Amino acid sequence: MRIPIVSGTVPARKVYPLRLMVLRPGGVLADCIFEGDDDPTTVHVAASEMSGRIRAVGSYYEKGHSAIQAKRPIQLRGMASHPDVRGKGFGAEVLAYGMMIFYGGGADLIWCNAREVAVPFYEKHGFQKIGEPFEIANIGTHWVMFNKR
Repeated sequence: MRIPIVSGTVPARKVYPLRLMVLRPGGVLADCIFEGDDDPTTVHVAASEMSGRIRAVGSYYEKGHSAIQAKRPIQLRGMASHPDVRGKGFGAEVLAYGMMIFYGGGADLIWCNAREVAVPFYEKHGFQKIGEPFEIANIGTHWVMFNKR
């Protein structure tokens, strides 16, 4: 049975608890506040259960990457799914909703720094790796990945 999922945009403060839990365990809330979170062009997407409990989040920033040419690039950052719902479509909903918003609005590229463990998820959704893997201190190995329209 498929779990009903509601996707939509939320204020930055709504994504911080899940970012902290999944991306910065053992950290403090300040570790989860990223530069650009409050920019007027930044969009925070959440996928929730019908009860309204947020189960996955991702934030989209108007920002390019020097290795990928694009007229209107978007960076996806802070993508996180609650461990209880991994593999149940919540992360895919956050990704699909953000792609709908930005590709529908004229963006031609969405890119991210994907944790090594998340590479198969992004590949499943049409993203490609570029360059070599790199380390982010205290977080782990990442790849730059992109989806271009």
